[in-house]
Amino acid sequence: MRSAPCKLQRPYVAVIAEKPKAASRIAQALGQATLCRIGGIPVYYVRFNGQLLVIVSSAGHMFGPTTAVEGLPVTELKWEPLWSFERRSKHLRPYYEVLAKTLPSALAYISACDYDLEGSTICYKIIEAFGDLKRARRAKFSSLTAGELRRAFTNLGPLDVNNAMAGVARAELDWLWGINFSRLLMRAYRMTVGKRLSLSAGRVQTPTLAEAVRRWMGRNSYVPVPSLSLSAELEVGGVKFRARPDGWEPKTRAEAQAIVREVKERGYMVTASYKSEEESIRPPPPFNLTDLQEEAARIYGLSPYRTQEIAEDLYLSALISYPRTESQRLPPDLDYKGVLTALARQQEFSALVSDLLRETGGVLRPVEGPKRDPAHPAIYPTGETPREPLDKYHRAIYELIVRRFMAVFARPLVIARAEATLRDSAGRPWRASGQRVIRRGWTHYYPYVSLEEAQLPQLRIGQRADLVSASVRVVWPASGVRLSRLALLEWMESNDLGTKGTRARIIETLLRRGFLETKGKRAEVTELGYAVYKTLAATAPELVSVELTRDFERKLELIVDGKLSRDAVVSEAKQYVSDLVRKYGQQIEVIGRRLAELAGAVRPARTCPICGRPASGELCELHELALEELNEKLDMIAERLGLSRSEALRAVANRRSTGVWAREAAQYLLRKLK
Repeated sequence: MRSAPCKLQRPYVAVIAEKPKAASRIAQALGQATLCRIGGIPVYYVRFNGQLLVIVSSAGHMFGPTTAVEGLPVTELKWEPLWSFERRSKHLRPYYEVLAKTLPSALAYISACDYDLEGSTICYKIIEAFGDLKRARRAKFSSLTAGELRRAFTNLGPLDVNNAMAGVARAELDWLWGINFSRLLMRAYRMTVGKRLSLSAGRVQTPTLAEAVRRWMGRNSYVPVPSLSLSAELEVGGVKFRARPDGWEPKTRAEAQAIVREVKERGYMVTASYKSEEESIRPPPPFNLTDLQEEAARIYGLSPYRTQEIAEDLYLSALISYPRTESQRLPPDLDYKGVLTALARQQEFSALVSDLLRETGGVLRPVEGPKRDPAHPAIYPTGETPREPLDKYHRAIYELIVRRFMAVFARPLVIARAEATLRDSAGRPWRASGQRVIRRGWTHYYPYVSLEEAQLPQLRIGQRADLVSASVRVVWPASGVRLSRLALLEWMESNDLGTKGTRARIIETLLRRGFLETKGKRAEVTELGYAVYKTLAATAPELVSVELTRDFERKLELIVDGKLSRDAVVSEAKQYVSDLVRKYGQQIEVIGRRLAELAGAVRPARTCPICGRPASGELCELHELALEELNEKLDMIAERLGLSRSEALRAVANRRSTGVWAREAAQYLLRKLK
């Protein structure tokens, strides 16, 4: 690429990219570009289809809503450069100055930001500030490969105003919620404690915090009820296999031990049924962003936000298509064979591509999922070779995407499954099962699956199976309540909260605010997070409501579809927020006192003897919840294991699967019994 002074000839068309790396890719794709710099910021100019294009870049959002109004409620807002009022956005100023110098003189404008609500908003606001929206067009692309970029700039469409208006409305709604209810919380706290504390509430953030607290409470108050796991090892023809009760279980440990004695005394079981069949398992669909985040968390332990960052880096390097998509469908006009042939030039994929093309005979029909996205297809590799070596996790995510792409064209995995029912001396049914892999199919390309094989010989009805051993084991189940970044992201998606691009960021905001913390792969709610949630849930339940947030999300979708206006949605939100702030402003002393007590800033009238939190009865709400669980399940545990009530309490208190508060409540009761 040539370098020259920035003496731009008129007339020219201004192209706005979302990030500097995207601007560079666009410039290189469209022709023999020349690089110049204004204040150290790169600017590119190139002739394409007979026009001089000047390619400039933002660095993410350049503008955001703010206000000069103090007090509550606040509904008056204006969009200003972020660097002018956000300390962390000072790096945007040089980019702003380049845009201010280059855009006013442009003949026309091309929005080349990412084609989603955020990207559309970024470019719309920049053109609105420095140019003329009536002379703006849109370049739509899903990858930064040279071929796709040239096609996009040859076939420009109208500016995506509806997308931009939905993005603007989303930002304004989030701002209205955030500034008003954050100010309300902080004012209430300051009035009670006399000190400032940085607190926040948000339209999507607070319902997500509420779900985290619900899971946190469920996990920590959990009291496991043990099950009695019977197991028999049997043998036929020298092949050993395991059988377990089928549809029944012993009620008590004494009963289980009696059954084990019966089974051992007889020494064999009799086959009642046997069946075997082959199961064909189709490949999984190509990745959308959530699927990719789930797999990266499962395989590599990466947080959803880190996976999203890595995927966006790979996109900006033109190695994959746009990652912030919900689609599980590949573009029908994509040259699948061409992509695979290009991937074969990378040594680590060469043999796999050869295997796939030989297996399919070059007929490439992808397996696809039901989810669609009007803006972008599923994530796929472009076939470009990395220009520089990728680090450990960029390489891992890139390979994951490449292998998933290959897998969707491959043959099904074929597994032979066998199942038998055997009966003991009392006629009780026991089930045994086995499986073996007949054909690896798509797992040859996507090996991140567990294919455990277990032997089960072919059995005849009436055939004896000799007993090798029999045993009973007490199993204390885990709670099954998941609280992690990934679990929250999946919950947000299932409840239509946030967008594919913002969900992981909102979870990171909860961590940054100190409302959540991580311990390994798990997340925990902090005392501050619990205090904020509990205060809002008790005094302003609308703010933790999923339905309220979801209702406004649907209105944003109607803006995209052109069925609602941004002004109508934002006006409704302003009125709603104002009414709530006035309503709850009358309870500010109650809010402040509750918040300060739960946050440990002031001493409550009564404290929990276990933890020192404010007591709602004998104990705090959290230990009362655990006590209720104990009282509900303790007799059942004692009966099942043949223990006294105090022995059952000790058993619960010593189990790792018991929730923390339940263990503490059990220990508290044991101390009272002494």
